[in-house]
Amino acid sequence: MAPYFRKFHTLTLPSEVAQEDLALKYVDKKLQGTNGPIQLSFGEPDAYTPFNKAWPKTFSTLKHELTGDPISGVANGAFTNPGIVNPVTKARSHAGADYLSKEVATRSNLRILTEVLVEKILLEKTSTNELSARGVQVKTKDGSRKDILAGHEVVLAAGTIKSPQLLELSGIGDSNILKTYGIETLIDNSNVGENLQDHGYVPFSWEVADDQISGDVLRNPEIAGAAMAAYQAAKAGPLSGVPIVSAFMPLVDLEKADMEQLLDTYIDKHEYSNIPSQKQQFEIIREMLLNPLDASGQYTMAPFQIVPRDGPHCKGIYGMGKDGNYISIVSVLNHPLSRGTVHINSAKPEAQPTIDPRYFSHPLDLELHGRHTQWLETIAATEPMASLLKKDGRRIHAQKPVNDLETAKEIVQETFVSHYHVTGTCSMLPKELGGVVNEHLLVYGTCNLRIVDASIFPMIPRGNIQASVYAVAERAADIIKEDHLTAKVGITSIR
Repeated sequence: MAPYFRKFHTLTLPSEVAQEDLALKYVDKKLQGTNGPIQLSFGEPDAYTPFNKAWPKTFSTLKHELTGDPISGVANGAFTNPGIVNPVTKARSHAGADYLSKEVATRSNLRILTEVLVEKILLEKTSTNELSARGVQVKTKDGSRKDILAGHEVVLAAGTIKSPQLLELSGIGDSNILKTYGIETLIDNSNVGENLQDHGYVPFSWEVADDQISGDVLRNPEIAGAAMAAYQAAKAGPLSGVPIVSAFMPLVDLEKADMEQLLDTYIDKHEYSNIPSQKQQFEIIREMLLNPLDASGQYTMAPFQIVPRDGPHCKGIYGMGKDGNYISIVSVLNHPLSRGTVHINSAKPEAQPTIDPRYFSHPLDLELHGRHTQWLETIAATEPMASLLKKDGRRIHAQKPVNDLETAKEIVQETFVSHYHVTGTCSMLPKELGGVVNEHLLVYGTCNLRIVDASIFPMIPRGNIQASVYAVAERAADIIKEDHLTAKVGITSIR
């Protein structure tokens, strides 16, 4: 996969001064992309705050130096991560803007339909008793239905929530579920919609010192207007970069013997669910948790308040509803053991599927996330970060420092927020171990229906999944080309 992580992006470093300010010496140019479509960059110094510069220095104080470039997948420590921002235009870089270039958009073999709902995949039996995807049925904005036929194959890229829904609506899934909603079972595979995994984060927010400001000042319309004017006029100011910084860390305050005891209690004696591969998954996670070079947690600093107790919607969480200026640091559990599900609750394509993430259904997740969350107070109390926060200032997450594990675990359960990293519901595994697609991303029982999205991950990657999704898409493109090297391929893509 390493070549595909390089292939999808181009990393642009800032000026020498900015590299020094942001401690970017960690960047390994051999691992980073140099000519991919997605643009990664770092803002100039005026896009960052003193909290950004204090972040790596605080971890240095704690004797946790960065061990390499995090894109390698094994490096631990604090770093300034690039944003998906075009270094010239300062616009967000994404597939719709940069893969779908003007040149690509004019290709004669590409047609993009918008404002249509894919209702199901059209399947028919072949002479070898496999199913062939002959196209898709869609409903247009005016309510009419049309069949779009595939020249050779159908690629499903509807995401971790919608890909299993479309399979079930098309007759691929657990026959008991399909029968409930009157859908004919064409391929009986109870693995569809199972194995859902997600990262979630727990935010702690501290009031900043009187001589500091945070992103919370953007509540003031005049300040927000000035920031927008600077961005529009010169692509400068706080809106021209991504002032978010991260760290990958093991549980530094837990002795190996204590970790082994936790694993003995919560993994070795735990009853496995109906996911056939779960025993193997847990053995891999056990090995990672005992490896001091692996990071069981991620920490991210955001220079503004995060308030999950104000409700489950983004407006409450990120709406800066508390008076005062705050910064937030969140804890994330990289290797969760809990597994959820996504299934239809209706034969109607318009009906949203039922998502049951089953967070903390595995008790070890709460034990580990509680310990990572408790360490947030250590970061905030360590110099130089400590001097940027108001002494005895207000906390949003708790009225006083969270110094005991039980309180930390209670806060985890109360304030846990999805990181929107859902994966796993159409896993690439042997079918008998819970698989929905094979190593060529073909849905079991079909000869020409592939899935290319985060639903195929058998286990959630550590950290944010976006880079892995892009890399998988690049690898999938090569797989499709290799499989049809000598054939003319017409592909229907569903997104």
